[in-house]
Amino acid sequence: MSPHIETFDPAATPTADLAAWSSVYTDGQSALSGSAAPAEELATRLRAGRAGRAWRWAARITPGHPIHGVAELRHQHHDARIGFLRLFVADHVRRRGTGRRLREAVVEEARAQGMDRLQSTVLAGEPGESFARASPYLRTLLRLELQKQYLDEPTLRRCWSLAATPARGYRLTHWEGPAPDHMAASFGRVMAHLLDAPGAALQGEAHAWDVPRVREWERQMTLDGSRLVVGAALDRMSDQVVAATVSTVTRGVVAEQHDTAVLPTHRRRGLASRVKATQALRVHDLFPHVEAVAVTINQENRAMLAVNRSLGYQRVSERLLVEEGLDPR
Repeated sequence: MSPHIETFDPAATPTADLAAWSSVYTDGQSALSGSAAPAEELATRLRAGRAGRAWRWAARITPGHPIHGVAELRHQHHDARIGFLRLFVADHVRRRGTGRRLREAVVEEARAQGMDRLQSTVLAGEPGESFARASPYLRTLLRLELQKQYLDEPTLRRCWSLAATPARGYRLTHWEGPAPDHMAASFGRVMAHLLDAPGAALQGEAHAWDVPRVREWERQMTLDGSRLVVGAALDRMSDQVVAATVSTVTRGVVAEQHDTAVLPTHRRRGLASRVKATQALRVHDLFPHVEAVAVTINQENRAMLAVNRSLGYQRVSERLLVEEGLDPR
């Protein structure tokens, strides 16, 4: 029997369906990314319209049955012609055509919205990679490594050792939420170098990181209720930010690390490892419920892989960033 696919409106759906949709989504996101907000937190954000603009679908065995598959389509923030797909199916109903039918609905909507490419991340190997490669127009953009840093005693001791010995001429700091006004401009100059990392240009585009852009980025990072934590290194002579790393925290036990950048003239001085050590300590202090920090790194970014190894990060899985062409020609 072919699964039943329907559009999903979080504001209007019954509470039980909202809870089921959120549970399938967060279970899938946790398996894929190593971290996810609790299902009830996602449900609250969806109902209140605080989960961002997106198109969403639900799958059932037949109308009236519980939701067992979900899909979400968003515009990529750096290019409206690219859609980003998240699609998850509950384990017990896989290999029954649910994923295929959901993807067909997403592709139809993406084309209607003027998108010509569809990106997603999938776990390498079975079953995720084989499902993605069912499309003849798919290509792999990046091979990514999912890592976790468990905030246990040995790891925290290592972080304390690094944070207590900043490189000469620098001091380490952190903040929660928006950057202090006197640091916002220099923090933006650091963030402008995110695209220096291998493969980063495939996931974003260059733009000016002035103070208004920093404030908008901070707003977007916390729009879903996440807490923002930044670890930074300051040049003692200028008191300007020269290196930074970013994490977000939800009520889940795994925080998510996003970006780390160092100004070119301040590289190869151990600043990346030290700002990440500072951040781990602050996350541990500010959010005692957090047990680990998860991060995804391009496998070609050997410098950051080495930094993470020194801080106790462990490889969890491999993911692929894939892209499917939607132009029928």
